[in-house]
Amino acid sequence: MLKFIKEQMSALNIPYEFMEWTSALSYPYVVGEYTETPTLDEDGKEESTMILTATTRGEWLELEEIKQKIKKHFPAVGGLRAETDNGVIVVFYSDAFPVPTGEADLKRIQINLDIREWKGLN
Repeated sequence: MLKFIKEQMSALNIPYEFMEWTSALSYPYVVGEYTETPTLDEDGKEESTMILTATTRGEWLELEEIKQKIKKHFPAVGGLRAETDNGVIVVFYSDAFPVPTGEADLKRIQINLDIREWKGLN
């Protein structure tokens, strides 16, 4: 999942790193993290949410443009499906909302993606 998301962010030309921004600071940038949902099914499906936090010192429009790229790339209906080294992954846009930063010129938005993975189906 992490490899797939990194590849997709690169394909979208969105500056992205996992868990923390470690590169030279330039805006906007996106940091990802995830949460897992317990598996209740016997079909091997795993579910998680990828939390993408986009930050800028520019205009809100920069963050909205990132959100729209992601929303279009990972449709809420049908999602983006691909085979991985371990099986199949489908990623869906879920929702987004502004996140207060406490700094007047620092703007942030959280974008959530729903992820479903099946192992051994490729």
